[in-house]
Amino acid sequence: MMTPKQVERIESGVTGLDELIEGGLPAGGVHILAGGPGTGKTIFASQFAYNAASKQGKKVIYATFEESAEYFKRNMKMFGMDFAPLESAGTIRIVDLDALRGKELESNISLLLAALEEIDGRILIIDSLTALLIACETAFELRSFMKIIYRSVKNNNITTLMTIGTAQSGKLGPETFLADSVLMLENWLDDFELKSRFVVLKMRGTNHSRKYHSVMISQDGMHVSKY
Repeated sequence: MMTPKQVERIESGVTGLDELIEGGLPAGGVHILAGGPGTGKTIFASQFAYNAASKQGKKVIYATFEESAEYFKRNMKMFGMDFAPLESAGTIRIVDLDALRGKELESNISLLLAALEEIDGRILIIDSLTALLIACETAFELRSFMKIIYRSVKNNNITTLMTIGTAQSGKLGPETFLADSVLMLENWLDDFELKSRFVVLKMRGTNHSRKYHSVMISQDGMHVSKY
């Protein structure tokens, strides 16, 4: 039986993060990345996807809901991530979920699982889950849909990273209750200067850091400070 130390992990691609979480995100887990507007959620998710496809040989489906696939690729190229060669090589597929607005939520998940099967993918990114869940009218419906997502990806051993938006209060919604990991990005004011920080709220089977860590975003992407 594998001990927590022996769990397969997938490197995050975010400089400075993996040493805080025993080497990376647990494979096969459902991971939530929460944060307010402008905290860098898409950059984080993109680095995870790009690193997994370009350096670890993983096949990835990246589902973007809040911006078009072309706009997403153009923006991420500014941070040194050129997704076009990876798409051509078949190691990553970017799915524009905006075209699916108005369809049943289960149809979206079925489409993503089918896309994973087509490329034999093992990693799924949903950016953002908030946009996908906007069709849920009640907390019960939201929880039921989250259970569908959780069971679907778990049964297929898919490592899943989903971004969610938070209100100014930073309060998390019920969509995090099933997640194996919850990561948080925050903006905060320090002497009238807007700064960013990162914390791991939970990560099952992992002896992770429980402190806030400074975050920097440059032309090379996101960096998490050890301190």
